[in-house]
Amino acid sequence: MRIYIDGHCDTLTNTFDEKNKISNTKYCFNTIDAKKITPVIQMAATFINPKYQDGFKRANDVIDYYLKNRADTVIIKFKKDIKSVIKNNKIGILLTIENGRAIDKDLNNIDILYEKGIRAMSINWNEDNLLGSGALTTSNLGLTNFGKSYLKKLEEKSIIIDISHSSEQTFWDAINCTTKTIVATHSCCYNLCNHPRNLKDNQIKEISKRNGIIGICFCSPFLKEYGRANVTDIINHIAYIINLVGDDYVGLGTDFDGVLREDTLSDIKGIRDIDILINALQNYGYKESTINKIMGENWLRVINNAI
Repeated sequence: MRIYIDGHCDTLTNTFDEKNKISNTKYCFNTIDAKKITPVIQMAATFINPKYQDGFKRANDVIDYYLKNRADTVIIKFKKDIKSVIKNNKIGILLTIENGRAIDKDLNNIDILYEKGIRAMSINWNEDNLLGSGALTTSNLGLTNFGKSYLKKLEEKSIIIDISHSSEQTFWDAINCTTKTIVATHSCCYNLCNHPRNLKDNQIKEISKRNGIIGICFCSPFLKEYGRANVTDIINHIAYIINLVGDDYVGLGTDFDGVLREDTLSDIKGIRDIDILINALQNYGYKESTINKIMGENWLRVINNAI
């Protein structure tokens, strides 16, 4: 049985803002389409846009809305929940936070978010914040002292540390102040596409040393420097990582429902189209064992080791 696991989508944030249901097929990720390929585990982000002054309230509003409208999804909090999803062919949701501004200035808020089910958190969303500098920074000061305390608290709670959207200096500061697995839930390869959101070879190697994973993001500007990307570009980034560090450290980080319409792929529009990727991986010549790792087993390893 193949399990599908995606490291990042913004669907929950959109359903809250639009007062909609996660079953609505207007969304790239939705439970109607996901049921056709179960078992599924979707890492679903609560995105804290910097425009919100009260990040903690915003986070709770989005999470609480999902918890009240979660339909027949299984919330992934512990290993037993993963086993239940696989055994019963269900859709699991692993709650994540995109942008550490969600805690405002209080580390104790991490405890509250953990109790609600948050199991992965990032440091930034592009901009500099109280934790460190983001991928689009002009200062690149790296991780602040408060940011170091933040990461230590995430380690204590066994919350997965996500470095997508962080600056290169913040990445290395995070590496130096943590010991556990580091992941990039939705990033691509800098040497294939020169974009500040992408990872350089030494960063990819470091993530592999930590037994982590890079989730390839389905966003055209991250996949190619000009024009609209397609499944071939995804394969190129997957193959690059496999050639660099092996097939245990790459997976999916689609960013479904978080990519601007003009930056989406020309062919894969949502989870309903995921067979396009599977077929392309097969045509590329990858064995089923490698395809299964890419489609979910690598993420499964990381999550099981973390929570």
